[in-house]
Amino acid sequence: MYTMRRLFSILLIFICFTAVLPLRAQHKDSARVAVTARARQHSILLRWGMSTSRAWKLGNQYGFQLTRYTVTRDGKLLPTPEVKVLNTQPLRPKPLNEWEKIVQQDQYAAIIAQALYGKDFEVSGGGGGDKGIASIMAQSAEQEQRFSLSLYAADNSFEAAVMAGWGWEDKDARPNEKYLYRVKSLAPPDRVTVDSGSVFIGIQDYAPLPVPGDVGAVFGDKQVALSWDYSILKHYYTSWIVERSKDGGKTFEPARSLPVTNLNEKEGRPSTRMYFIDSLEDNNTVYQFRVRGISAFGEKGPPSAATTGKGRHVLIYVPNIRSNKISAQGKMTLTWDFEAAGNPFIKGFALNQAATENGPYKTVLANIAPDQRSLQYEQLLPSNYFTITAVAKEGESTTSFPVLVQPVDSIPPVPPVGLAGTVDSNGVVTLTWKANAEKDMLGYKVFRAGRLNEELSPLVDSIHMTTVYKDTVPIKFLNRKVYYAVAALDKRYNQSDYSAILELKRPDVIPPTSPVFTAYKVTDGQVQLSWVNSGDEDVAAHLLYRKDRADTSHKWLLLQTFRDKTHYYADQLIEGGQTYTYILMAKDSSGLESPPTQPITVTVPSDPNAISVKTVNAYVNREQRYIELSWKDSNVGVNEYQLYKGAGGQPLSLWKVVPANVKMVVDESLKINTAYEYGVRAVDKNGQSGPLKKVKTNY
Repeated sequence: MYTMRRLFSILLIFICFTAVLPLRAQHKDSARVAVTARARQHSILLRWGMSTSRAWKLGNQYGFQLTRYTVTRDGKLLPTPEVKVLNTQPLRPKPLNEWEKIVQQDQYAAIIAQALYGKDFEVSGGGGGDKGIASIMAQSAEQEQRFSLSLYAADNSFEAAVMAGWGWEDKDARPNEKYLYRVKSLAPPDRVTVDSGSVFIGIQDYAPLPVPGDVGAVFGDKQVALSWDYSILKHYYTSWIVERSKDGGKTFEPARSLPVTNLNEKEGRPSTRMYFIDSLEDNNTVYQFRVRGISAFGEKGPPSAATTGKGRHVLIYVPNIRSNKISAQGKMTLTWDFEAAGNPFIKGFALNQAATENGPYKTVLANIAPDQRSLQYEQLLPSNYFTITAVAKEGESTTSFPVLVQPVDSIPPVPPVGLAGTVDSNGVVTLTWKANAEKDMLGYKVFRAGRLNEELSPLVDSIHMTTVYKDTVPIKFLNRKVYYAVAALDKRYNQSDYSAILELKRPDVIPPTSPVFTAYKVTDGQVQLSWVNSGDEDVAAHLLYRKDRADTSHKWLLLQTFRDKTHYYADQLIEGGQTYTYILMAKDSSGLESPPTQPITVTVPSDPNAISVKTVNAYVNREQRYIELSWKDSNVGVNEYQLYKGAGGQPLSLWKVVPANVKMVVDESLKINTAYEYGVRAVDKNGQSGPLKKVKTNY
């Protein structure tokens, strides 16, 4: 059995940090069983732990019960889950004598055994007179350490977790079934109340452990800082092994005797990467590093791709710019300091230039001799920031602080060219021009005038930075033209001359007057339309539209575009029984359209012979004093019949309207010695009526 001194010398880092344990609860006042599981190809591994040290201690004393509920089989939900208690005896830690063999081979088993059966876990109890209080606090801290360290050790050795009664391998699991495993603490409820834990899993959920990715390495002077993505794989791995190779990747060995655990995880601020720093024997050996994860069941995952590198010497000497002077010809002389002792460690110097203090900096002179301390440079910007870099032979180079260099400038830029513009129907002007090529360009000023010889006025007080400008001019204005010019400014506010003046026309926004329909008629299967054209001089065309009432989309169809003085059109693309609506608009040369004419709606009648009455008979009964009117037809879709009557040579007038199923009526309103004329007309469901069929008789 390990001594306490040996135990704490190995686990010093784990004693200090016990916050990141996968089976620890998030709330200190709750007591529950936390369960996790992993599917293998032929079995299911289960691990559990308690959320508090008191529940852990009583759970070890009274044990646990593991129950399996078979929930699905062959992808189908069972009507009633099949229940099976997997352990015949309470699951609790094995007796101390059974731990001897595994302790000799597994240091994590030794930790768990010491936590369960060790005589004491030494902690500092404090001094002073209150020895009783210190003793109670020490015992509480000791139990917390036993609890935390044992759970951590169980994460790294599943075999030891099974020995402690905190793990189980279900070898009877079937691939076609899924189970709900429930772990219950058998501690008496009057001593502690513990919520049971459960997990739902099946062998079909098996997946190989993932390969760690995004492993990076930064090599320094006899050390390396490794980092890898932790956030993606933290649900698979609880700790990590860092391996290194010095023989080109032929053999790898652990860089540390113990796994690495993420100690940066904080509530509400999850850590995204793991970090590991390792020392190197020298800066000449090429090392390869890789990482592999350890799951909560002690399984080692596949290794990551190896990252390669070696240590680098650090340059401790830094250049410092001492002075700069600009000649009348605009040439800069720059001097700097650098300790001569650093010359053997550098390849030379490089001059870097930027337009702003924060860069980006561009190397403008390279391969400056290591013993040189001054130079001349004339490719200056209006404002310059310079740095000097000492280029190290090995490791990181060093760079001076930036200095500002500003030459005198009184030369304005050239006038802008390529000025062009458009004016839309809302009076919005869009101006564009070519950008100036001067390196010290600051921006532009835009000018406008209402007349060609009028003085140009600036449109904005500030400087416009782009080569596109938006302006707005009134549309209804007597002057139909507007004039623009642009001037360029450099960073010394030197202003160029005006560009070439641009003349733009204001848009035509008054639409033409509308044409007027004068007549229409339906004849010979056509709808014939006549109208008076718009009288405006700039009318370019007249547009005739039609809309079919039967068309559910209710869209206007352009029938014809008339670009001459035509004022007549015959629409032949019509159908009987349909209703059409027509409108006409004028369009001028600017594309403006007049309001449409008042719509004309035309109903094209159906063929009246299609619903005609074939025969009409009038039977006179003078004895009973009535006339019986009857008729016959073979029409389909008749809605009603209209009956007409005339007496004594008078014209026919509507007498009665009867439904479609009535084919006979009796007229008793008669006068002796009077001639009568009757007529019958069929009316269909669309309101279209057929020809009037007549018959005459005397009474």
